[in-house]
Amino acid sequence: MINEGDRVLVAVSGGIDSMTLLYILKKLSPLLKIEVLGAHLDHRIRESSEKDRRFVENICRQWDVPVETAVVDVPALWKNSGKTLEEVAREVRYSFLEKTAEKFKATKIALAHHKNDLLETVLHRLVRGTGPLGIACIPVKRGKYIRPFLVFKRSEIEDYAQKQKIPFVVDETNYDIKYTRNFIRHEVVPLLKKLNPNVEDAVYRLVSISFMLREFVEETVQNFVKEKVHFYKDFAVFEEPKNQFLFLEVTRWVLKTIYGKIPDYEKLMESLKSKRVELWKDVFVERSFGYGAVGKTLFKKKYKLEVKDGIFDIEGFKIKVNLHGTERAFWLRNRRKGDRIIINGSEEKLKDILIEKKVPVFYRDRVPLLVDEHDRVLWIPKIAVSDLFPPEVNVELLEFPIGYVKGGTSFEQV
Repeated sequence: MINEGDRVLVAVSGGIDSMTLLYILKKLSPLLKIEVLGAHLDHRIRESSEKDRRFVENICRQWDVPVETAVVDVPALWKNSGKTLEEVAREVRYSFLEKTAEKFKATKIALAHHKNDLLETVLHRLVRGTGPLGIACIPVKRGKYIRPFLVFKRSEIEDYAQKQKIPFVVDETNYDIKYTRNFIRHEVVPLLKKLNPNVEDAVYRLVSISFMLREFVEETVQNFVKEKVHFYKDFAVFEEPKNQFLFLEVTRWVLKTIYGKIPDYEKLMESLKSKRVELWKDVFVERSFGYGAVGKTLFKKKYKLEVKDGIFDIEGFKIKVNLHGTERAFWLRNRRKGDRIIINGSEEKLKDILIEKKVPVFYRDRVPLLVDEHDRVLWIPKIAVSDLFPPEVNVELLEFPIGYVKGGTSFEQV
């Protein structure tokens, strides 16, 4: 976790865990050949927060540890934020640590999380409905963040602090069970310890294995994405993997890539039961004829482009047109309600043809159709040609989205 010459910034709340971490790192700093710094945020969530800040400042002076403190009115930021107070406090705290580390050119940021924090976080995530990989939480090291205490229980840290007479302050809000984490700590964990006195160790092993599993899954997903996921303007398409869990993880990866966020697993699981699931406004997961589409899969706009000789790029379709000097007018447009096409003397519904040819539903309103001056459908790319198609005109489909036609063709192509 720590290399010779590191400048280690310790997040110090003033509580027993962080004060013990600061004490140990300062004590070991000559041996490790590191510099130790402190950082404390006064979040103004409780009246005694100013007293805690002054306590940390005084102890750091006594221990000859440079310290940076800041005051942020977290409750004011929390109002109308749509987030929990705990979430806002966490965001502010990490932002402060990042800025302080940059200011002091700290190479590591040390946090005092331990096995009990790990246990509480796993339980919290399970209650909220995390997926199996969500159990892999609180890593020992992530970037510049390190957690040297993650191999210890809270009781072990408290025993050491008592023996070394390490000073600390008590955050009275830690006992307020209206906060979810406190309820888990004081009400749920004691019950679990009756079943298994070493439940912290059991969860630590579970999380360690989960990290290995997550690494394996992420490598598998990235390989799948690299080879099989195709990104278009506002959505991505891929052939459905046979494994449903891989489908969910690929979908999660794509959503995070496009939108920087992912829905909870409960919402995502709906996509295994329904052909179309709206995750948030205008963002869907769709499954159709063996292909999955993620993003803004519903195509709501109408387009109609007059064509001349040349190449046209429309919604992932590249079409080459040569009118050979004909005076007639032609357009490329997407389908309209009631569209039909005449094939071998029979008038066919466009909707039925697209279904028969297994065109995924998320492509059907995007497909460019060649129509004449009477708005009659003359050509469906790679699928059908109308009896009315003028022989002097040449239209060629150069490129089309993955999975557009799965069922092959049965009509003569132009």
